[in-house]
Amino acid sequence: MKFEMQEKFFNTILNQLNCNKISQAYLIELNDFTDVEKFLDIFVKLLFCPKNNLTTECSDCEICRLIDENNYPDLKVIDTDGAFIKKEQLLEIKESFVNKSIYNNKQIYVIKDASKLNLSSGNTMLKFLEEPEDNIIAILLTKNRYHVLETILSRCQIFSLEDNRKKEFDSDFYQLVKTLFLKNKAFLSYNDLLNIIPNRVIACNKLSDISRYLFLVIHHKQDLLSEILYLSEEQIFKIILIIEKYLSRFQYNLNYKLALDCFIVEINEVIT
Repeated sequence: MKFEMQEKFFNTILNQLNCNKISQAYLIELNDFTDVEKFLDIFVKLLFCPKNNLTTECSDCEICRLIDENNYPDLKVIDTDGAFIKKEQLLEIKESFVNKSIYNNKQIYVIKDASKLNLSSGNTMLKFLEEPEDNIIAILLTKNRYHVLETILSRCQIFSLEDNRKKEFDSDFYQLVKTLFLKNKAFLSYNDLLNIIPNRVIACNKLSDISRYLFLVIHHKQDLLSEILYLSEEQIFKIILIIEKYLSRFQYNLNYKLALDCFIVEINEVIT
């Protein structure tokens, strides 16, 4: 089950297995990672398979064979084409896990888009997370953690998947970079920024791109844009922390414009 791209993630899970410290709930932020089905297949097999081995493909294990056939009774997956995950879908999983595993193994449920948990299904999910049953593990997937209910996030171990390719950004991304960081500006303009990120949803999406880009810069996986060549590594690191803090506030703060104003003040303190 070798999977080199996410080696850091899987080595962490292997260490947890070896130390018998597997989490009850994982939230996996996919970012721009595309091979999600392969990743998920390896992850659940790693948790289920008695071999716990990433270096060789399991060929003689009944559990892995049943997983490949989508017929393993202790693995449940919620995937929906609708706008939200329904409360009833979670209750069905709870009902199916009332009895212990017939393989004397873990029981795992996967939610493929945790951002589709609304208040109703989210509250049902919280009951599972707050009172976890032994050997029942939740795996929640999302492209962006800041689109998931904060109450859910706080009860999960969060991982953010790496994408080692250089990301290609669109024109809106470069416009935001210039507005935030252009060197010769005396200060960051509130009106300019509000034109680019007029509401909390757009702000979370665009600033998440900025944060991921700066993270790649710090780890030498992305070249610096000419507009920010003057920024030191220390400044870039501080900016990442500010963005991460305000992404959470933009998601839940009722007064978006006030939060944006505070964000501008903190960014200006770093870049001027």
